[in-house]
Amino acid sequence: MTKHIVTTDDDQAIRKVLQIMLRKEGFDVSACKNGDELLAILKQDSQNIDLVLLDIKMPGLSGFEVLEIIRRHYPKIPVIMLTAFNDLDTGMKAIRAGASDYLAKPVRREELISCVQRVLSESELEQELVAEQTQYKAYQKELEDKLHDALSILENTTRATLEAFSETIEQKDAYTKGHCSRVRNIVVALGRALNVSDEMLQILEGGSLLHDIGKIGIPEQILNKATPLNEEEEALIKMHPVFGERIVMYIHLFQSYRPIIRSHHERYDGKGYPDGLKGKDIPLEARITALADSFDAMTSDRSYRAALPTEIAVEEIKLCSGTQFDPEIVDVFLDKELYLL
Repeated sequence: MTKHIVTTDDDQAIRKVLQIMLRKEGFDVSACKNGDELLAILKQDSQNIDLVLLDIKMPGLSGFEVLEIIRRHYPKIPVIMLTAFNDLDTGMKAIRAGASDYLAKPVRREELISCVQRVLSESELEQELVAEQTQYKAYQKELEDKLHDALSILENTTRATLEAFSETIEQKDAYTKGHCSRVRNIVVALGRALNVSDEMLQILEGGSLLHDIGKIGIPEQILNKATPLNEEEEALIKMHPVFGERIVMYIHLFQSYRPIIRSHHERYDGKGYPDGLKGKDIPLEARITALADSFDAMTSDRSYRAALPTEIAVEEIKLCSGTQFDPEIVDVFLDKELYLL
């Protein structure tokens, strides 16, 4: 689609030169002689304007005054400021005021085209990201609504409700079928071996079943990707503890499970996510779940690798004692041979 650029300058010769240079590059160009004309065009047809070239010194409204109005009422439209003052202070003032970039007059063709193309590309990328975020939020809202609808229908016990949510999580990823249930078994066994209270055992059981609930907000093509994740995909995956906590935040029955849901990827050495908690600052129930979750992940088939033998996974647990995992919990896991469950 041809990009529509509006140039605004009180000098007719400059307006003409800018039009000629931009039209030669295939842009649709409109010209205004002052800020009032530009604002009139924006008011009438802002949806079809992709970029504004705006002179700083004009009769009537100054370029900075017009820029402020554009940023307030038409924030999606990028603005490149044109100034006869070839100094850094003027340009930086324009950037601080909300301009995408600035050019000093007289403008050379190469600089103009390069700047325009760069700003348009950045604007297009930003709008795509905003659209994706909006779509994702709508998708997340739809999922949350479905969860709340399911909760209003379910009249079984808390255990049955937890099992249903666990199944919902695992439907997203065929490779983790049974993962939450297996993690629950290890976690409960660890809790008993650590002599935790009955209340804590209930929290461990429910929280371990729900620990990955945030993954229902991650697209399946990322969860099941057989090749390495890129940085953006990895960052999204690392948000699932936060997504999970948001999902259960308003469900009264699940409040005690939030520490497990949010913190089961924290590391004992403080290098985990999402909060970088360290040592005993990580809730006990999350430290227990972290070990069980990692062990089952290592000994289960995944889209990107086959399951590791139990003995290798056990050695990895030993190796990560004191760094990834609480060493006291590792000792209990090994002494009680809970890896044989």
